[in-house]
Amino acid sequence: MILWNRFKYVLSPQFDIYTEVAKVVRGRVADVGFGTGFGTHLLTVQAKEVVAFDIDEGGINFAEKVFPLPKLRFTYGDIDKGIDAGAFDFVVMIDVIEHMRYDKRVLEHAKKMMNGNGTLILSTPNRLSRYRKSANHVREYAPKELESLCRKVFVNVSLRDHQLEPLASQYQNPLVVVCQNKGN
Repeated sequence: MILWNRFKYVLSPQFDIYTEVAKVVRGRVADVGFGTGFGTHLLTVQAKEVVAFDIDEGGINFAEKVFPLPKLRFTYGDIDKGIDAGAFDFVVMIDVIEHMRYDKRVLEHAKKMMNGNGTLILSTPNRLSRYRKSANHVREYAPKELESLCRKVFVNVSLRDHQLEPLASQYQNPLVVVCQNKGN
């Protein structure tokens, strides 16, 4: 069963998002809520170091066995409680925020993980689209709601599609938002 759950992840849009994010991340990268590691390993292509955090010990053990890469480390970390792991150039959260009860606090914790010029890239399903809804989500966001939430914590917020292009429609799914501590 665990193998099937891991395999389903590879077939999801999350893998496509990781593929695009891997093209832009550099330096020290944190992947929060990595799930299986099937997307996380892509982040190592241009990054100096990738530290992946999750609360699922089974997922951590799985990822360590499947992706034993020198620039990649899988470890326990709960973004809801805060992760004290130093300054990252990029923090990546692919389909995590919709599972978090205290979403603003999670964004504040992500910001604390970033260096002064750091960038947060996160994705979440678009509540306005026709995708299959999940009972595991605490909440789902429309584009304006996600943008408003992120602007409470970050100076520069940009809504994107799964290819990291500017969002062209309020119905595109999934949503990706790029948040920076400083303006352009």
